[in-house]
Amino acid sequence: IQRVVLAECTKKFGPWMVTHCMELLAADNDYADIMLHEERPNFGGISIEELHRLVYAQVLCSHSSTWQIAPTYLSSCLNQGLGLLEILLLKQPIQDNRLVLKTLELCRLYELENVGTNIMKIAGCYHWKHGRKGTGVYWFQQAHDKVRLDRIAQQLFERIGKSVADDNFKQWEGLLELLGSDIGSAGGLEFLHRYRDFKRSLQQALEGRTGEAARQTVEFLIQLMRNPSTPQRFWLPLLHDSVKLLNCKPRPLLNVAETTLLLNKLQELSMAKLRPDF
Repeated sequence: IQRVVLAECTKKFGPWMVTHCMELLAADNDYADIMLHEERPNFGGISIEELHRLVYAQVLCSHSSTWQIAPTYLSSCLNQGLGLLEILLLKQPIQDNRLVLKTLELCRLYELENVGTNIMKIAGCYHWKHGRKGTGVYWFQQAHDKVRLDRIAQQLFERIGKSVADDNFKQWEGLLELLGSDIGSAGGLEFLHRYRDFKRSLQQALEGRTGEAARQTVEFLIQLMRNPSTPQRFWLPLLHDSVKLLNCKPRPLLNVAETTLLLNKLQELSMAKLRPDF
């Protein structure tokens, strides 16, 4: 009789009713319970109950207003449900950050950490590709995607290095802030952060805010020139900025040793220009 009832429900009612009527059929009935939960080769190794839950979940997935209910049914289908749940979550649009957050919450709820990480990486790639660099970096950071963050950091370092003019540096300063200075193999970022600190301090010194700012600027400059990780292509702009400090009033800001260091760097740079590989 259970087979007849199930067949009639399938004919006359929608997938929601069919899915939930099985709970009534199996209640206090061992035969019906076995019939509904037995894995069947002709159904691809799933049970009748799982089949109808998957059908109903598919109906829910087809509507933007109900897809978030589908995981409840998919997660209860142990054979094929979790795989379909992963596909469902990965297929959600990533243009809207609010929708991404909802999808990630479902990943957390159903303990699908790898899926959540992949979604964050996909969102990062999408926003980076469409010019929203900051949002892209944010999602890469959330995904702990060190490979892409390293690549971005290296590109940033190379682009700033091609033209170290103030305007060019300001263009990338916001992205530099987002990346931070500890991105693993991208050692150039630490230098760029120090270079940024120097430029900010120099601006304050030239505006004559405090004598302390001017002295701190000199310290930043000397640290950069002594640091072996400072790229040679940055030497000339740094030396050019040092001239501004040498001309500061009312007293010189650089002592003899510091001035000698800068002159030695200038001489080294002049000699380097004579090399064919410069």
